[in-house]
Amino acid sequence: MIEMQIGNKVFKPALFPTIVFLVVLPILMSLGFWQLDRAEEKRELITLFKHQNKLGPLVIKEKIHLDEKLNYRSAQVEGVYNPGKQIFIDNKINQGTTGVYALTPFKIKGSEYSILVNRGWVPMLIDRSALPKIETPTQILTLKGKIKINTKTPFTVGEQFQSNEGWPALMQWINFPEIEKKSGLKLLPYIFLLDEKEKSGYVRNWRPVVMQPEKSTSYAVQWFALALALTIIYIVVNFKKESELEDGKPKS
Repeated sequence: MIEMQIGNKVFKPALFPTIVFLVVLPILMSLGFWQLDRAEEKRELITLFKHQNKLGPLVIKEKIHLDEKLNYRSAQVEGVYNPGKQIFIDNKINQGTTGVYALTPFKIKGSEYSILVNRGWVPMLIDRSALPKIETPTQILTLKGKIKINTKTPFTVGEQFQSNEGWPALMQWINFPEIEKKSGLKLLPYIFLLDEKEKSGYVRNWRPVVMQPEKSTSYAVQWFALALALTIIYIVVNFKKESELEDGKPKS
């Protein structure tokens, strides 16, 4: 073990505290840097969101090349809703109330493709065996909204459809291959966030991030502070007077 003398005190840490220190310190530091990375990602996303709002709407006519630069890009699409293939995404919270996102396929005019339109949040019924009843226009519409690209795919096991009883369907996550397989539709690989002014939607408050970057930065500071406190405690506890080491135990 390391042994270092400063004046009449000796730094001679025991094995077990040293192991604990060497295991816990990197964890605290990595959590701090992870929160800093999260804060930077959120800043970039907010900047992108503001930039995309300044651009004119992108007209969706056919399959658009998937590019993360299109994330949150203003867009518009003409076609018709397909209410027979309605999908609800479970466990979405709005002002403390549990609900679902209502996603309806929208057949693009003049194309074989459809796009999933997120029409907003709908409260879930107390009886979870029954899904919400929503109204869907049947006429040809021109919708305005934003392109939302799922940049991260959640780890899942098995099918995401929570029942095989047909439509409407309830899912935990958006899984395009599963939806295409179950519905028989050809889907564009991104979501269309329906503009808040469109009449065919429900509760909508689209934001690029839920938690602001400053919050992640404050969490990072807390993790680094814990790392510093752990280091100080480790050093202080393991500094002993030479007389204490000779006696084999601290003097009372």
